Amino acid sequence: MEVQYPDGTWRLGRINAWWTDDAGELWCRLRTLPGGDGPRWHCYDPESIRLLPSAGI
Repeated sequence: MEVQYPDGTWRLGRINAWWTDDAGELWCRLRTLPGGDGPRWHCYDPESIRLLPSAGI
């Protein structure tokens, strides 16, 4: 996946968990690579968190 930071930059990373809160909001636990921020929970927003294929065509 790629995540966009408030300053407009994009970083590659991985999502290792998903969670839906009581309000129905979808959250993901992501870590940026290489050596970026430690894992953090982010409210999933497809405009700022792009899911990328990990294998296949």
